[in-house]
Amino acid sequence: MAKSITSANSVLVITAASRGVADSITGSTGISSLGTLSGLIGVPQQIEGWSADNAFSIDAQQTAMVVQGVDGKTHFGWVPHLVPFNVSLMPDSDSQDYLEGLVTAQDLMRETLLITGTLIIPAISKKYALTNGALTNYTPIPSHQRVLAAQAMTITFSSITPAAY
Repeated sequence: MAKSITSANSVLVITAASRGVADSITGSTGISSLGTLSGLIGVPQQIEGWSADNAFSIDAQQTAMVVQGVDGKTHFGWVPHLVPFNVSLMPDSDSQDYLEGLVTAQDLMRETLLITGTLIIPAISKKYALTNGALTNYTPIPSHQRVLAAQAMTITFSSITPAAY
């Protein structure tokens, strides 16, 4: 199968869910006005409105530790690692509004939401499962430059693993 380096056809779909601490947004705090945010929970959302220069990126992962004792012997060990998934969306994106809603829900609940997802990259015929994540960084207001700049967010996942394409 032919491959390309086109990133424009990649698709990210995420779903936010309760981590089980509260059954509903309203139930977690007792504030009934939070119920309007419950439409954000359990509904898969295709993320759209990416920035032009850096839609998303994943930080390099440290998967092992290597140490050398004073006797010169080298020792290797696997270490668990989190996977920060950095997203950059334009401020007029509906997906930006969705993620902002998730931040608002987390702030009101005083709990994190569980985020899972699927990333499909047709250009290289690959698909990835994104598991056990949380929205960990958020830029609440776009930088005001010549035009409003893209807003960065990070969803940190426990793992991102290849899935059947």
